[in-house]
Amino acid sequence: MASIKTALKRGIAEGSEKLILSGGEPTIHPRFLEIVSRAKAAGYSQIQVVTNGRMFCYPNFLARAVLTGVTEITFSIHGHKKALYEKQSRVDGSFSQAMAGLNNALRIRGLIINIDIVINKINYKHLEAILRFFIGRKITEFDLLQVTPYGSAWKNRKNVLYNISNALPYLKKAFELQNEFPGIYIWTNRFPAQYLEGFEELIQHPAKLKDEIRGRRYEFTQFIKKNEIMSCFGEQCHYCFIKDFCKDLIEFKRTKKLYAKKPALCIKTPPQQIKQAVLDSLEDIDSFLDFYTQNRLFLKSLRCNHCTHTAGCEGAPLKLIMEKGFKILKVS
Repeated sequence: MASIKTALKRGIAEGSEKLILSGGEPTIHPRFLEIVSRAKAAGYSQIQVVTNGRMFCYPNFLARAVLTGVTEITFSIHGHKKALYEKQSRVDGSFSQAMAGLNNALRIRGLIINIDIVINKINYKHLEAILRFFIGRKITEFDLLQVTPYGSAWKNRKNVLYNISNALPYLKKAFELQNEFPGIYIWTNRFPAQYLEGFEELIQHPAKLKDEIRGRRYEFTQFIKKNEIMSCFGEQCHYCFIKDFCKDLIEFKRTKKLYAKKPALCIKTPPQQIKQAVLDSLEDIDSFLDFYTQNRLFLKSLRCNHCTHTAGCEGAPLKLIMEKGFKILKVS
């Protein structure tokens, strides 16, 4: 508990107003309610819980959580039917518990409720139906998370990892619901941005990379200082959201230099606006991330695969694509 108290104080000292409790499953922590209470007393005005929602099927527990300080609940519910949901949770009866928790929460006035859905091989064909199901229950905010190649997902990779190109027609139908239903908000999390042409507003902001890197800081630091390669390096990289970041980090360690990428010729950037930045020293992983985000985080359109210049082209900066869309890249 001492480390939790320290973390809560540090967050307030750094100017944080919102605390997010995630996991694992935070609601089964034996001191969950105490943590929420301490967070509220420390000064957090917003306390969000990311949960499977099953503990909230008990109305008294939910009421105590809200009274103690919970202001927002994100329910992780990856299917809209019992069979689909429990094929992923692998726990009999879990769907009815999750739905009871959600229904209980929806009855509490002022409580912010949203849904996150991990897109995977089991549910991607049903994503549109899942969203429609929850929209019908007055949910307006959805976070769509790309499955990551870690933990049980990697152990069961044949069952949950999928080919995004093959799934794209199904995913687009789900993305289009934000246009069909005014007031619906959809975000993506760890979803490869090159598949979001036409839906550029769904591209995750590059600032979120800081959260990804923070979660694996120890391994990156060990690689920088002791040249110990990341434990996940290898086959998993093909499915990983930050594979290009790791690739650049490994290349820098090998060559001791990393240059800024140059925008695609089709963008016709004036020569004086092309950065000639080079990284030739490394203090820590944060400084490397800053250089990567500003100078190396480039993307191509899927259309670029058919361009005669694609082999020598590095695409366009992600920030430019977020501003102007993939349409700035012209295939020749």
